[in-house]
Amino acid sequence: MSSRQMRFSWGLLAAVLGIGLTLSFAATQNEPSRPVEELLPADTVLLLGHDGAERHQAAWEKTAAYESMYESGMMDVWEKLIDFVGQQAGMGANSDVDQAMKHLEARGATLAVSLPSAQGPPLPHAMLVLHDAAKFESMLTGLARNLGGSIRAQFESKSVSGRSVTMAVIPDSPGVEIGVWAEGGHLVVVAGIDAISTAISVADGKTPNLKSNELWRKYNYGTDSFETTSVAWLDFAAVRSAYGAMPLPTPGGKTIDDILQTAGLHNLTSAAYQYGYRHRSLWSQVAIEVDGPRTGLLALSDQKAMTLADLPPLPANTSGFNASRLDMASLWNIVTQLIREGAAFGPPGAAEQVDGVLSNLPQMIGFDPGRDLFAALGDIVCIYSDPDQGFLGTGMGVMLQVRDANTLTETINKLLLQAEQASRGDFRVHRSEKSGRELVLMQFGDVQAGALCIDNGWLIAGLMPQSVEAALMRIDGKLTSWKPTAEQAEAFETLPKSFTSITVGDPRVSWHTLMKLAPFFLSGGQAALKEERILPRDAELPITIADLPPAELIVRPLFPNVTVTTSDSDGIHITSRQSLPGIPFIGSIGEGSGLATAAIGTALLLPAIQQAREAARRTQSRNNLKQIALALHNYHDVYGSFPSGTHPNEKLKPEERISWLAAILPFLEQQPLYQTIDFEESWDDASNERGAMTRVPSYLNPGSVAAVVGPGETHYVGIAGVGKDAPMLPVTSKRAGVFGYNRKTRIRDITDGTSNTIMTSEASGDFGPWMAGGNASIRSLTTKPYINGPDGIGGPYRGGVNVGLADGSVRFVSENIDPRVFELLSAMADGEVIPQF
Repeated sequence: MSSRQMRFSWGLLAAVLGIGLTLSFAATQNEPSRPVEELLPADTVLLLGHDGAERHQAAWEKTAAYESMYESGMMDVWEKLIDFVGQQAGMGANSDVDQAMKHLEARGATLAVSLPSAQGPPLPHAMLVLHDAAKFESMLTGLARNLGGSIRAQFESKSVSGRSVTMAVIPDSPGVEIGVWAEGGHLVVVAGIDAISTAISVADGKTPNLKSNELWRKYNYGTDSFETTSVAWLDFAAVRSAYGAMPLPTPGGKTIDDILQTAGLHNLTSAAYQYGYRHRSLWSQVAIEVDGPRTGLLALSDQKAMTLADLPPLPANTSGFNASRLDMASLWNIVTQLIREGAAFGPPGAAEQVDGVLSNLPQMIGFDPGRDLFAALGDIVCIYSDPDQGFLGTGMGVMLQVRDANTLTETINKLLLQAEQASRGDFRVHRSEKSGRELVLMQFGDVQAGALCIDNGWLIAGLMPQSVEAALMRIDGKLTSWKPTAEQAEAFETLPKSFTSITVGDPRVSWHTLMKLAPFFLSGGQAALKEERILPRDAELPITIADLPPAELIVRPLFPNVTVTTSDSDGIHITSRQSLPGIPFIGSIGEGSGLATAAIGTALLLPAIQQAREAARRTQSRNNLKQIALALHNYHDVYGSFPSGTHPNEKLKPEERISWLAAILPFLEQQPLYQTIDFEESWDDASNERGAMTRVPSYLNPGSVAAVVGPGETHYVGIAGVGKDAPMLPVTSKRAGVFGYNRKTRIRDITDGTSNTIMTSEASGDFGPWMAGGNASIRSLTTKPYINGPDGIGGPYRGGVNVGLADGSVRFVSENIDPRVFELLSAMADGEVIPQF
């Protein structure tokens, strides 16, 4: 694993764990550099910027997240893991790349995509500025030169307007160039047509820079209400202006503007995101600006505002909930309208067919969805956790406001009856009376899970019937309902009092659960890394569970997270106040998935998950063998025979020649790769280096990829027959298989029948280059056991091997097959009857 991959993995896992912050800082200070916004073009339409952690160190250290992660010692444990992974990858902590990554984390970077107003199609420019990183110029230009070969680009240094620019033009492009140089103390990377001169023009003040961009003036790092560390925005109006008139690849001459109009996105002007720190909180704001009446998808944001008083009676001990205003009748009307109007973009007659289906839908399902279901529901939807009614989150529930309980009850009963009839007994319904209402318990197979009840004001559903019954008792005042805690009330004071949606969650729940599960995660994670060959079998993680801090140190500084959405004439606004992001799949409703059972269930069902993953890989391997078989038959249709095992070349040994796998490349949509091969030279000749280093997806078994030690390998081989001399036998030999070094097999030569003859197989080891003849691409039966034995015929899947038969089908053959039967299957003309296998 490279240092870049290591850092990427760190960042990804940190996001999953809820850290989501850049927490490393550079050891040295640079002299003040030129403001980055002076280098970025005014016509930027997409901006992604991070100001660097170092500039906000003081504000960061005041947050609850810092106290939870750093002062508890949790980050010390995490950094030990990062250093360990770096050591396993052979990358020292003080390497150039490692230092560059630390600098990037500390000082930040900005990516800007612009649409220059030039003649011709609006081809974008991309510009990446690595803040205060000019000292890493030689390292980055060196990497660019090394990577240039992979895109056939020749990087060279040129003097441009007084700058030393390392640049290259991408081959087969309309003049797209890549450039790298130091500018104003920063390191600049650009890509696009004339991107270098355009960027330098901005830097020299000849072209307006980002400071004149309206979105930059509104959404930058200068937020008054909190200290901003990251910004992102998209100028949707500018993008639409540039690309809206472009035609769609559909009949009728429709354009991108037409589809935006249909979806109701034509009035969307921009979307912006700002993130940073406010006192002890992590704070973020999202603004989606809309100009004009909202239709289509944006019409869903036109919901009546609600307050905490509009919430249904929630469990007193709920650890999280999400509540939204969403008028169900309007939702149904908008969705059906979008379906009808969207059908106009389909093939001729599609609109009439869709309209016919929607018009006849009430007759087809026995009720009118708009009138009998959606119109019977109100406009408040609330999902909540009920830790008192279920184990590890199974007590979650849903409450939907009801306008017409009688109509809704009749419709739900129709749906349940239809489900029972359609499932033929697999789905059943049990009914009982709870608190004077009918409670419906649903049974799927032998598992009873899922319950619902319709009250006069609410439709209540839950995973457990106890959650539904408890909600009824809260409605009746027999159980205590939720009231904001002091911590929640404090959060509400800093946020809008009315909103269209609100999410409340407690990160302490997920982090406390994580610490309880840490022993399982550590042992299971280490085993998984070894299984995937990321860690050597004898490697041990540098930490034990004793290195983890007490859970109280992590959760004590934390407080509830609250996010609210509001809507006004200017657009949609989302404001979030967090102490620390919760962990999805472990936390409460407001902290990710809302299903704590997901993480626990995954742990409990690991054997089943492993089997499912293996089954998926085995299926993909079967597909690869099918593709290879189809390519072989197409080759046969063109040339009258299957390819010989090696390309004819008497001056080379079989293991030096080009293999049959290279011959079928054009029939696997690999014609460009095929054209690079010199079949008259050996596979490892310098002229064939590019091909030999290229991985062909169809030649890689997903179950064996973890064992790949280099590029250009194959995990599939042709079967030569029985005996060490099988590849040299004539086509008429009773021991000959489909592939031999010099023999070309025709379908009529397979007298045992194509459905009784193995043509290809997975390999179980001794992998070699797909370009190479000999044992790398052809295997013979020489030593029992033939499957997963010393001959290298077999695979990574338990119980047997996938083989491709000469008729193009693929079979999974048990490793316990009678060796004699496997011999008969491997020979194509032995004339013997083959038993069932």
